[in-house]
Amino acid sequence: MQSKKSIFYTGAAIVLTIVIMASYSAYSTYRLNDKMDVVSGRIDTVNFFIKDVEKDLGKGVYIAGFRTLIGFNQYISTNGTFIDDVNARFKESFLNGTINRQPVALMKGTTFTDWANRISAESNKVDISLNFTISGVRINHTDPWNIDIGVNMTLTIQDKKNTSSWIRNREVSSRISITGFEDPLYVVNSGGRVTNTIVQSNITNFVVNADTSNLMMHANNSWYKANNASPSFLMRFQGDTGNSTFGIESLVNLAEFQAQNVNIKDRSIVDSVYFSTKQTTNYRINQTPEWFKLDQGHLAFYQAQNSTI
Repeated sequence: MQSKKSIFYTGAAIVLTIVIMASYSAYSTYRLNDKMDVVSGRIDTVNFFIKDVEKDLGKGVYIAGFRTLIGFNQYISTNGTFIDDVNARFKESFLNGTINRQPVALMKGTTFTDWANRISAESNKVDISLNFTISGVRINHTDPWNIDIGVNMTLTIQDKKNTSSWIRNREVSSRISITGFEDPLYVVNSGGRVTNTIVQSNITNFVVNADTSNLMMHANNSWYKANNASPSFLMRFQGDTGNSTFGIESLVNLAEFQAQNVNIKDRSIVDSVYFSTKQTTNYRINQTPEWFKLDQGHLAFYQAQNSTI
């Protein structure tokens, strides 16, 4: 009888032990799953935050880049000189808000560095540490009418709850249209008296059956056409009148120069020729003012080869 009681108590103890272990295991599994859910949710939160940061950085590149280009125009107007090195000065203004160490008023609080610092400050509010290391800034054309800006950077992101961390190498880029910006060649070469805003011409037939009405409309407005025999917009900031794959050009309306008491020259009115010292053979064009001349290299481009006298 005693033996049967011992067996009963032993069996009961084993069953109770199994129940306790199963309960503890279930509880531990629940706690672990709960913790994993919290960590997973936190990681998702940080991922969403990073995506928002990259969108905001893209906006920052555009705004800081756009203001830097306006700052270039203001610097040129104020100083009456071209930018000595577009790439170096762009990076300087874009990141620091200065051109040749001169503060640019409209860049105050709007440099890309300012933008990145504000994003870092916002990240602290959601317990995320965000640091930027900028390794390069580029500015270039990929077509005649737009400027591409790229910022190479390393983003170091650390969740302050120690659930996750990221290191991301990124190029954040944006594209800016040159339409509406002032042409530096006009500003400097007219002593600030004449300015010309870049507007792309939609005229394709300049001379129709010897009728030069379209050609004169194009010249009177000094609209722009893409031409790889002329300088790009970025080259113009440096006063470079050479040629570029992304070149643009206008015809200089010398009547405007005369109206502003700017001495005019007896040259081809193609801006890259007129504002340079290039030696060209120039031609008068039928049904145009006396000052309207084109160099031999541009007669065919403006369909005026049969209108020379």
